[in-house]
Amino acid sequence: MTLHQVYRRLLACYPRAYRRQYEDEMIGVLLDDAAPGQRRPAARDVSALLGGAFRAHVRQVGARLSVDAWRDAAQVLGLIAALLLFVRAARVPVLHLSMYAQSYPDGIGEPFVLWPGGPLAALWLVVAVFAALGWGRVAAAIAVGGAAYEVVRVAEAYGQYSTVRNLWPAVLAAMVPLALALRAPRSVTAVLARWRLGTLAAATVVSVGAPSIAMLTGADDSTSPIYGTWIFTVGVGRVEAILLTAGYLLFALVILSTPTVLRLRLLALVVPVGVTLLLTRVGLGTTGTYLERSTHDGVLDALTWAQWSTLALMPALLFAVTVAILHHRERPRSEPA
Repeated sequence: MTLHQVYRRLLACYPRAYRRQYEDEMIGVLLDDAAPGQRRPAARDVSALLGGAFRAHVRQVGARLSVDAWRDAAQVLGLIAALLLFVRAARVPVLHLSMYAQSYPDGIGEPFVLWPGGPLAALWLVVAVFAALGWGRVAAAIAVGGAAYEVVRVAEAYGQYSTVRNLWPAVLAAMVPLALALRAPRSVTAVLARWRLGTLAAATVVSVGAPSIAMLTGADDSTSPIYGTWIFTVGVGRVEAILLTAGYLLFALVILSTPTVLRLRLLALVVPVGVTLLLTRVGLGTTGTYLERSTHDGVLDALTWAQWSTLALMPALLFAVTVAILHHRERPRSEPA
């Protein structure tokens, strides 16, 4: 294989539009700099070309995400994500306060149940309200605190138990300030319309109130707990599981009922969270090698470098692939890639 062919193969890592414009010029410069009789590219040239390809792809994804449709989707995602994080943080504190109101002297029976869940729930609720009012930058600044707490919580869990099972909320929380910091051409209320905002409010109330309704009505007293991993919790009664499922379906209804352009972008934006959830709940098992993990005396082994790399790179890579596929799907046939 000639040096010219090697350089052309390396340049195949660049986006097609970039190659169409600069490939011949770059190959000419590289060949001019080559030593007489050189058959292989220098290591520094390979490194520079691969690094340049990575930067070109990042710039391309960034350019695609800068259009108005992506900004609208980011604002909607910021609102829905903040509400979901509020639901996750508020269920137990709301149950605790509900039992107090019903004359249970010890509430749920745990002395520190309102901390830190209560302040964290309040933070995400404030973020959601500000996002709905159109104060995206303020909401993003507040969301940074919630995202930092979620990251610290995951780090503590990994330090104590080597578990990353609940990494997905940290990924979702980290996306909220990034999404809300973008300036969108329309407000969230204009994008979603009133009935979808009402559906989001109903979904939030149903999901947060599910444990309280099931407990205070005694609806689950005669039923045995079910294994409810699919609703992100375990040991819940059937009525609570039904209510939680109903709440999540209402959230899904809001996303799936949006116009196609917005819906596809919302689904693309949740790819990193979904991939992280699958990797941590399914991929990182308890036996075997690579993604699966072994245990000693019931304690999980630490993640290997390969597992960390997969966990860090796979969500970003699949998100970039999703954006590229969506761009290709929507690109007019006459437009170059």
